[in-house]
Amino acid sequence: MKEMEKKYNNRLILLMLLIPVMAVFIAAGCQSKNKDLYQFVVTSVTKSEESTESETAAVESSSESESAVPAETTEETTEATTESETEETEATTTKAEKAETKKTVKPTPKAKTAAKKTTKKTVKKTTRKKAATKPKYTQYLFVGDSMTVGLDDAVSGISSVAKVGAKVDYLKSVLSTVTKTRKKNVIFNFGVNDLGNINKYITVFKSLPKDFIKNNNVIIMSVNPTNGSKYGSWNKDIDKFNKKMKANLPSGVKYLDTNSILKREGFSTRDGVHYKAVTYRRIAKLTFVFCGDKNKKP
Repeated sequence: MKEMEKKYNNRLILLMLLIPVMAVFIAAGCQSKNKDLYQFVVTSVTKSEESTESETAAVESSSESESAVPAETTEETTEATTESETEETEATTTKAEKAETKKTVKPTPKAKTAAKKTTKKTVKKTTRKKAATKPKYTQYLFVGDSMTVGLDDAVSGISSVAKVGAKVDYLKSVLSTVTKTRKKNVIFNFGVNDLGNINKYITVFKSLPKDFIKNNNVIIMSVNPTNGSKYGSWNKDIDKFNKKMKANLPSGVKYLDTNSILKREGFSTRDGVHYKAVTYRRIAKLTFVFCGDKNKKP
């Protein structure tokens, strides 16, 4: 800009110097050659002025363009760039979050298997607890030895007071608790572990409180049959035990002869003495029918 101003000033000075010269030429009536010179000078000065004005306008236009237009363009470009970068950042973040979520949520095959096993175990435990705390056959109480334990295992929901290997002494020890029972079918099944103690059993049963017998359906179940080369010979002593027990029942006590029914209809054992589940369920069914519950299915 400073250089152009200098050029403009120089030309202006030159023009001021030429004007007096031109006036002298005109006043003196210079010849045609001088007229040509005058015309050349005027033309040169005019062109010089037009050129100066054109360059000045171009410079001012260029200055305005540089000061006004680029500012808006720069702002728009900056905003566009910022929005583009923001969208790219959000897209990248979303993809990363989705990928991380998939990794976190998606369980491994081992985790699925472990979860299924845990669920199955929990269901089984819950079922057993319900069976133990809420007996299905609430009107029955079985009291006995390992034969009663096997019956309780085979028929879910039975209430029992029993012990493997129990003899007459065990019966005496639980009698005070059992005789507190009211309004139930109470079934005693002892003798297979001590067949020679028939007289002691008769004494214990005859000592049952009258109030207990009156307020319950008290039943003595026969000692049931055995089989096999090792235990098959026990049946003779079992028959003697059952015969004497039936002949000496306390007043108001009933006798359930499941022994004769099993011998007639068949039975199956695991070891010659203890029964398989199907036979235990058969004994339970015979008991329900004997007590008048013909539709009960163990």
